[in-house]
Amino acid sequence: MQQGISATPAVLTVELDLESVSQGAVPPPPLNREEAEILGWTLAEDLRRMLGSLDDVGLVVLAGLYDLTELLQPGLTVVDVALELYQRSLPDTRFQPRLMTIGAHGEDFPIPAIAPSRQPGAGPLLAIPLVFVGPTEAIDRLGARMEETLLEKGQASLKTANTITTRFGVRPLNLSYATFNDLCALLRIQLEHNGFAGLWQLLEATLFPGAAPVRVELEAGNLFLVHNAVCYTRFLDYDGWVARNPSVENRLAGYEQWQRQQRQYCAALSAHGLTVLPYQPEPDQDDDTDEISEVYARSQQQALPVDSDFAQQVIRPADSLEGATHISITEHSLPALGPVAYSVMATRGDGSVLFLAHEYPVIPQAVRTVPERWRIIATELGAELTLSRPGTMLVSSDGRHLMAAGQEPDTPKH
Repeated sequence: MQQGISATPAVLTVELDLESVSQGAVPPPPLNREEAEILGWTLAEDLRRMLGSLDDVGLVVLAGLYDLTELLQPGLTVVDVALELYQRSLPDTRFQPRLMTIGAHGEDFPIPAIAPSRQPGAGPLLAIPLVFVGPTEAIDRLGARMEETLLEKGQASLKTANTITTRFGVRPLNLSYATFNDLCALLRIQLEHNGFAGLWQLLEATLFPGAAPVRVELEAGNLFLVHNAVCYTRFLDYDGWVARNPSVENRLAGYEQWQRQQRQYCAALSAHGLTVLPYQPEPDQDDDTDEISEVYARSQQQALPVDSDFAQQVIRPADSLEGATHISITEHSLPALGPVAYSVMATRGDGSVLFLAHEYPVIPQAVRTVPERWRIIATELGAELTLSRPGTMLVSSDGRHLMAAGQEPDTPKH
């Protein structure tokens, strides 16, 4: 990397109507190289009008529409890649201001690491990334001008609006330029307004990392520990959650709230590029009051493997399933969430229980992969397989333990 060259990012935000987002449409594909160049010069005109002379810096324009979660990620990959591409394009070691636009070649974006993901329902606020590159002093001065100017005077021109509409085929409700700090402030306001202040704390810790992990605990008992680009999160099975919340009367409603927030936070953190690793604590483990350094170290040791799709609570272990003639799966579900756990019970020919465990999906795909895995196991054993869907969670008479359909009350719980 050349000495004294740095970069600062900005975006053109493209606000779409909610109807187009709610219908699950994907953002349009990135522009081709020729269209990308047209877009780049159009945006450069806007930026000169707002910021004054840009003759001492270069500009990289990625000609695609990105969801904000793709841009506000640990390490700001878009900025690093744009800076590297710009430097590699220079004919020698001397810096030269120029406009660089990055568009698609056919259906392929040239750099997969920064290609727009185009997920269904992305938005309604999308963004076109811009990265200014130049000598460090010039970039520092420009960064200060951007922070002072773009938020108040960042409305895009009519020419830009027409270019966006014509080239991307969308009709934006609003087009305005913003710095990444502006995006962070907007995200913080949105999250706090919708009751996700804790999520912003976690994202802030990854966008502006410090030396120590950050811990966020929610009222329902969800616990998250973030350091750099990794989040360790405490996973509680139903029995474990009840044991930690003995005074809650409506246990199913309480566990539903915990599951809902767990899913929302994990999905959002993953969308922002974090690696989310659930860990299973010991029953008497006190992660709420122990020092954060101790909890963080412990969570690393107890984390599920990266490729795990479920957390397991074994009630009756078995070294082998040989001799099982029947495997029953009970799908436990909650009204607003769907399946939250699967109880798996393997029995012998005389009806005695050989194996019993509760498996909790930790990623959405597990609602398919967990039953399918047991179907394969049953086939290999030559055992009969049944799946029951009671439409709720089956619990013991005292409400403290998850139960499989057909499980005898005196089956060991732990």
